[in-house]
Amino acid sequence: MSKEKRDIGQPDILQKYCGSMSRRKRKILIVDDDEVSCAVLGNILQSCYDIITAGNGKEALDILKKRKNDISLILLDLIMPVMDGYEFLDIMMADPHFSTIPVIVTTVKEQEEDEIRSMKKGAADFVTKPYRPEIVRCRVERIIHLRETAAVLNVIERDRLTGLYSRETFYMEVQRILEEDPDGKYDLVVADAENFKVVNERLGVKIGDKVLCYMAERYQRNIGNHGICTRMHGDVFAMLIPHGDGSWKEKLLWQWDEEVDGIPLRNLVIKYGVYENVSRKIDSYAMCDRAILALNRIKNRYGKYVSMYDDSLRATLLREQQILDTMELALKERQFQVYYQPKYDIESNHISGAEALVRWIHPELGFMSPGEFIPLFEKNGFISKLDYYVWEETCKNLRKWKDEGHRSISVSVNISRRDFDEPDLAEQIIDLTEKYGIDRELLHLEITESVYTDEPEYIVRTVKRLRDSGFKIEMDDFGSGYSSLNMLSELSIDVLKLDMKFVQSSSRDRKSILGFVISLAKWLNLATIAEGVENEEQVEKLRSLGCDYVQGFYYAKPMPLQEFERYLEKDSNQDEKKREDQTGRGSLMPEEREKRPYKVLIVEDSEMNREILRSMLEPYYYIEEASNGKEAYDYLCGHFGEISIILLDLVMPVMDGFQFMKLRSRDERLSDIPVIITSESHEDGDLMALRVGADYFAGKPYKKELVLRAIETTIERWKWKKSNEY
Repeated sequence: MSKEKRDIGQPDILQKYCGSMSRRKRKILIVDDDEVSCAVLGNILQSCYDIITAGNGKEALDILKKRKNDISLILLDLIMPVMDGYEFLDIMMADPHFSTIPVIVTTVKEQEEDEIRSMKKGAADFVTKPYRPEIVRCRVERIIHLRETAAVLNVIERDRLTGLYSRETFYMEVQRILEEDPDGKYDLVVADAENFKVVNERLGVKIGDKVLCYMAERYQRNIGNHGICTRMHGDVFAMLIPHGDGSWKEKLLWQWDEEVDGIPLRNLVIKYGVYENVSRKIDSYAMCDRAILALNRIKNRYGKYVSMYDDSLRATLLREQQILDTMELALKERQFQVYYQPKYDIESNHISGAEALVRWIHPELGFMSPGEFIPLFEKNGFISKLDYYVWEETCKNLRKWKDEGHRSISVSVNISRRDFDEPDLAEQIIDLTEKYGIDRELLHLEITESVYTDEPEYIVRTVKRLRDSGFKIEMDDFGSGYSSLNMLSELSIDVLKLDMKFVQSSSRDRKSILGFVISLAKWLNLATIAEGVENEEQVEKLRSLGCDYVQGFYYAKPMPLQEFERYLEKDSNQDEKKREDQTGRGSLMPEEREKRPYKVLIVEDSEMNREILRSMLEPYYYIEEASNGKEAYDYLCGHFGEISIILLDLVMPVMDGFQFMKLRSRDERLSDIPVIITSESHEDGDLMALRVGADYFAGKPYKKELVLRAIETTIERWKWKKSNEY
């Protein structure tokens, strides 16, 4: 029969479907780890059905992925290793490809609560052990009959809005057409009105429905009797069209040039994914999936309206599936490894911290880039498990370094957007630090800037809880497109991690913005980290702008644990040698330090800023630290007479520098101790210091020579003052 005469759009669906169901022998999947139980059920049912068995829920899911259209019913035991029946039901019922397959649970007679729980999770019926053959056969036959009756009713149903075939009808018709025309070539096309939600939002659902009906009518009219069409869901349509000289392009590839109910819709963009010359080796579901995969490649890409499925997309799809199929096993077998990339103090050129980064060493695919598997895990939610794994490995290693006497450094870990779906996120991280007994200030939490735009109130609240608990918060990719001064004013953060595009760009405008952002951070009392540093020119530029810390390939690549430990040890030895060398230079010689054992109290809430000042001053002075004014005051009261000079930041929690200076002025024991203000640089800094009762001003970003000179000058003034008192 020729294609021209045959109308493939109006089949007798009910008759054909019922006929095909009566001709084939149904397949039943028995899921039970007990071989005896499997054998008993198989003997009861094998005369009427084909039997397939699985030893646990995971094996059953693997079978369903390959044979979902063949299985008529599942007999499911609840208690199994690897994946039990309850977990299997949860996953199965959440997948639209599997959820229509009925499940009969096999239970022990006394366990009524198991029956109730399994029915709530979607099971259709249950049979009790020991099995009674006639009851088993009757219940299986009844459930299959009910399912097939419902399927027939679904098959004959058309889309209520547009009158096109329903999706299930379309899938079946595609299979029928290809079976009846084995030598014919066909294309499967999926169309999506990309910005259709704008129509509903601006014009209302009624107009939106009219637009959908118009699209359906036009597609059906253009393909005529030579193809079939369905509305898959929403504004997504699918069509099967004879493959020929490209005539389908003329029939389908149109953009809006008309009106619906007098409303112009010329800006509605329709995009197409095309799977040409479909393969009969796959089912109609997979054909649509391939066309959709092609379509997704051009979503949100201006000027791209058609995407063809090809082998490269298929290879990508297969590789992604392989990644998803092996991710759980990979986590169990510790194929994921935590690498560490050092962060450097830009002034001292020594390691000040590190970032924990995950790498996957796959036994078959080899070393995999995070850019390949992280986006997949963010989509399916597995990223939360992986993130927790990285957090725990990092906490273990922080504890290990402490026990082995390594230099104490902070390590930042990433918090993904999906992690905030966990209602007890803060408790999970807090529990890890308590489990391994590590200082929370050493575990920095790195949160991408764009995360804050999803549910700002909830996320801001969670982040504040973590910061109040002692963690340092880093905002990653700052400046990537979502930044606002209002956001910075509301968030509880300690560090801005600058978007690497700013660092690597040669654009004058970008460099100007980079300078502004660093100045803004200083004004807000936030430390700055620049990532992606690749050459000395970038380092010098960042140093001149007052950036605090840097990381990138210019300094060191991410490296495995043992390599990082050797790297850290080498850096520590070099730092120690440098300190020893420095004791022979400058205004304070080692013997002078013994003669003049001045002790400096650094009062600063930022751990990073305290570390900077300590590294500058330790070769010459004894150092004590306090994170706020109250802590400093309590220390001074308990160690009266020990502190020679105070370096004081003005902006701090609990008790700021202004409050501390007032308290100091009222306490005769402390009012005589000289104070240097170390807040942000200010053109009237010296005047500001005098106003609050301080002796000197040394603003941020810190310059070693200026800080040392400020201390020496202040001490000399103090000595002169004491010698001239009567």
